[in-house]
Amino acid sequence: MNYKTLFSTAMITAISLSTGAVSDEEDKMTRGEKRLAKIMEDYKPTGETKSCVSLRFLRDSRIIDDKTIFFKGVGKRAYMNKMSHQCNGLEREERFMYSTSIAQLCRNEIITVLDSFGRQWGSCGLGDFEEYAKKSADEKAAEKSESN
Repeated sequence: MNYKTLFSTAMITAISLSTGAVSDEEDKMTRGEKRLAKIMEDYKPTGETKSCVSLRFLRDSRIIDDKTIFFKGVGKRAYMNKMSHQCNGLEREERFMYSTSIAQLCRNEIITVLDSFGRQWGSCGLGDFEEYAKKSADEKAAEKSESN
């Protein structure tokens, strides 16, 4: 075995051993819990809720599970929308559409789940929009030091 192979093998072993506890914990999490944990690394709830959010302030959406959508906003704001009922297929398909006559997305607005071919799977009503703020670098560092 040459030096490069030995070093590579040692590095792979060290990495797998050091991440073993984390991967065991992650293995027990659902896909939605993993998605939410990833978002919570960067955002924190502000405690504010809104019934409507202007579409011009929304940039991206992330499906968490069959009841929850995270909307990234402009700048440091984002919104978590938790529907009152399960929206079947939303987590699996990870895509939806909506149609609104106003420039806002509001509570009770109907979204329609789409599959990868654009076929409609069903519709659901949105809930309130809980506001989230992007964490500062200092807040992230403090959380990281607390977890170690």
